[in-house]
Amino acid sequence: MTIDMKIMGNRLKASREKIGLTQNHIAEYLNVDQSLVSKFESGERVISTDMLDALSSLFCCPVSALVSNNDYGKPIEFAFRTSAIEKNDLEALAIINKIALNQLQMERLSKGIKA
Repeated sequence: MTIDMKIMGNRLKASREKIGLTQNHIAEYLNVDQSLVSKFESGERVISTDMLDALSSLFCCPVSALVSNNDYGKPIEFAFRTSAIEKNDLEALAIINKIALNQLQMERLSKGIKA
């Protein structure tokens, strides 16, 4: 599968903006410089699979939703009650989101299994 870096960059940016995070938040979460996040979003740089997996957990969507134009359904939404978001807040949120994504996948799989 070939990944169009422009599409992926647009999806990353849209996902980030939808939840109200800045490039600086994402850079701190990924332990990279903000300019690298900008290059990911513009499609100028390739993002590692580890970083892509981390962002899919943070954005509560499958990796496939970030690398293609395919609609993946209604994302799980959340809201922050503070503007002082720190790295540990984002890490905790990503863990919770990963649990939610795993639960949704298990529910989808169980519907296909006949007892």
